[in-house]
Amino acid sequence: MVIQATKKESALLKCARMILHDQCPPERKYYLCMKEEDDSTCDCTLCWNNYLWGVVSGVIEVPKEEKRAVV
Repeated sequence: MVIQATKKESALLKCARMILHDQCPPERKYYLCMKEEDDSTCDCTLCWNNYLWGVVSGVIEVPKEEKRAVV
């Protein structure tokens, strides 16, 4: 079975996988912890919520993964 996904659906799937692996959004400029002086106020849920809304609204394009040569 072949499933065709839109660019936005593919981006959301990539984000979902990152969330499941406890990773941050792929672009550091969207990290809320980088904008706050106190790291203890960092809320990863809010960070991801903002990032996902950006992806859904078309403001943020999830960067493509770089393919690396296997050595």
